[in-house]
Parts: sequence; structure tokens; C-alpha cells
Amino acid sequence: MSSRPARDGATRPDRLPGRVRLLITLLTVFVGIPLVLFAWIGGVFLVEGWGLRMSSTQVLAWILAAITGVVVWPLALRRLHRELRSRRRQDVGASPRSGHAHHIPAPATGDAIVRAIIVILGAVGIIALSGPLDLVAAVASAGATVSIGPRENGLLLQLIATIAIFILAAPALIATHRALRRMPADDPRRPAVEERQNWHFAAATAWVISLLVGWLLSLATLITM
Repeated sequence: MSSRPARDGATRPDRLPGRVRLLITLLTVFVGIPLVLFAWIGGVFLVEGWGLRMSSTQVLAWILAAITGVVVWPLALRRLHRELRSRRRQDVGASPRSGHAHHIPAPATGDAIVRAIIVILGAVGIIALSGPLDLVAAVASAGATVSIGPRENGLLLQLIATIAIFILAAPALIATHRALRRMPADDPRRPAVEERQNWHFAAATAWVISLLVGWLLSLATLITM
């Protein structure tokens, strides 16, 4: 019997097969793009019908920001959370700790409510920060004033994103870290606290990434339209 770890399905049973993921990607492209175009046209007519002073470019930016906040952000959170959960399972499997740590409990009612509020507020924040083209243009102008070079700009963006992630995740990470330090290794409450820690870190990371995606989409709209 081979001692090598099993791939894909054995180590990550919740991961979709490659063909299914390819099919989902194709459906997203061939269905999502026409839906965005129809939503854009409908949004322009709706704005004109209501007599609002808003350019078609701004309408598209709001639509893309809404898609980023309502679709991309929850999906990114779910994907990152699953990745962290999978890594934790692998770490626990390689550790000599007791078997109860393999069980990942469902969040308590209070935790579920907090997570739902975070997801809703995160979506609102992404839409509010990446939708207005005036704000996007101001951020792009500020970035251009401190621009050094493509490589340095990329490193600066990574640094800012990393700092933002740790600032957002810091309260939950500090609280859960203190709770874990007070618990023995075989405490039955430990998996729930570790799961809470993983979720909040995944949420902070996914939110920053989604905000960057929304901002870049709005910037591309501003430049190309």
C-alpha cells in the first residue's frame, strides 16, 4: 500500500472536480456577461426614467460594485474559509492530539448572527467604497502621486492589503488566541474557538481581496468608458 497522501478527493472531499469547476466557469462567463449588459441597459433606462443625473459609466460602476459585494465577497469568504478548514484538518491529522479535534462544530446561534451581520456590512462597505467613481478617481490620483515603479507599486499594494487584513482580523484573533491559551489541548470547546478564529481571518482576507477586485473593476470602467 502506498504511503503517499491521497490527492484531491481523499484529502479534500469538499472540493469540486475539475470538469465541474470548468463548467461553472464557462456558465459564469457566458451567462454572467450578458446579464451584466442587460442590467446596465436597464439601469440606464431606470436612471433616466427617475430623472437622476448619473452617467452610464457610473451606472455600470454601481452594478459591478454590487456584484462584487453581493456575489464575489461571499464566495471568496466561503472559498478561503474552506481552504483554512482543510489546512487545519491536515494539521490535526498530523498531530498527536485527541480525536475530537477532527470534528469541526457548527457555529452557535450567536456566532451565526455575528457572521451574517459581518457579511451584510462587508457587502455594503464594498459597494460604498468601490461604486462611486469620484472616490475611485481620487484614490487612483493619490496613488499616482506616490508611484515609483510597477514592481514597487505592487509591493506597496501587497503591504497595504496585508496591513488592512490584520487590522480587520486583529480583534477576533486576539480574543480567540487568549481563549485558546487558557484552554488545555483536550478541551472540547477548543475546536469551536479555532473554527471561529479561522472564519474571522478568512473574512478579513476575503473582504480586502473583494474590495480590491471591486475597486479595480471600477477603475477599469473609469478608464475605458
